[in-house]
Amino acid sequence: MTAPMADNPIFAVAAKAQALRAQGANVITLAAGEPQAATSTVVVEAAVDAVRDPAMHHYGAAQGDPALRAIVADAISGNTHLAWEAEDIQIALGAKHALFLALQTLIEAGDEVLVALPGWPGHTEVVTAAGGTAVPVATDEGFRFSVQALEHCRTSHTRAVILSSPGNPTGAVHPAAHLRRIAHWAQRHGIWIISDDIYRAFDYTGTYQSLLRVAPQLRDRTVVVGGVSKEHAMTGWRIGWLAAPQDVIASARLHVSRTITHVPTVNQRAALAALGDTATPARAASDYRRRRALIVEELNAIDGIDCPLPDGGMFAFPDVSALLRDRGWTSSADLAAWLLDTAHLAVVPGEAFNAPGRIRVCFAVDDDTLITAIERLRTALAPTQHAMTAPQMEVAR
Repeated sequence: MTAPMADNPIFAVAAKAQALRAQGANVITLAAGEPQAATSTVVVEAAVDAVRDPAMHHYGAAQGDPALRAIVADAISGNTHLAWEAEDIQIALGAKHALFLALQTLIEAGDEVLVALPGWPGHTEVVTAAGGTAVPVATDEGFRFSVQALEHCRTSHTRAVILSSPGNPTGAVHPAAHLRRIAHWAQRHGIWIISDDIYRAFDYTGTYQSLLRVAPQLRDRTVVVGGVSKEHAMTGWRIGWLAAPQDVIASARLHVSRTITHVPTVNQRAALAALGDTATPARAASDYRRRRALIVEELNAIDGIDCPLPDGGMFAFPDVSALLRDRGWTSSADLAAWLLDTAHLAVVPGEAFNAPGRIRVCFAVDDDTLITAIERLRTALAPTQHAMTAPQMEVAR
């Protein structure tokens, strides 16, 4: 019997925040990896209409609704100048499920998949769930992969690399030159690239490029993963997809058919409406750009915190190592636990991303929430405050 997998350490933060709320505490969370906003009315109304449609009350296609697959294919084609068709798309229960469907096709026991360090723990977890071994690859000062680092970690068992741009938690965007070098390296060694594009709508520097737009020659060894969760504030709806060569799609379709049968039809109709709504992601990106500037400025105004301006995504990822030394904390988990207990402010410690000495702060919240959170943070970390030794937060290390 195999050992149980560790749960995502970010969930420990959410669980403790929820426990405090249950006790009556007014907790503000900047720890969630999701927009605070509600799903748009357009999407909700489409879902209500679908619920009332008797056709939606029955089994659907394992590969997904043809209309949804067609609009996903069009969107990906527009980003790559390659012709994707509905048959190249598999609808999944969110992007995490899409990653799993790809990996269960591409890897076998003993195969290795390269993942970013620091990086989202879900990438490591999904590789493990699919039976592979996740190998962390140290990123450069801008939190990007270099070919040298990838080559250093490559072995005869390396099967794939997961590339996320913009990344979580770093917000790093791989510019075209980086992607081109990575593509040539992958092609030379016969390595698959799984491009996790879930944050693609949130590019604040204008440098984002899809991998296959830069390197269309990798079409036959690339899986593109996406979904509506982040850009349409639909994390709870669980609609994602993968675009891939036909053999990968055939395997994914069979896996869905044998396990979940199909993704709920009503949710797919909601996603179809979402992909027809370009205003919501554009408005969110504009709001996040402004809030990104605000939180980074405020974090950098606190002694002991050094926060780079993220290229994209929904998170700031400041270095708090100097603050830890000044206050006598041994880890960012100590700081996160103290902030939650003292200021009722939830952030994610860097240990969750294999980045000790950092914290992740989500700015995909409304202005009032962000301003109040900043006030709590500034007050809690004011020089006159004496930070006692904080209790350890339950975070996997």
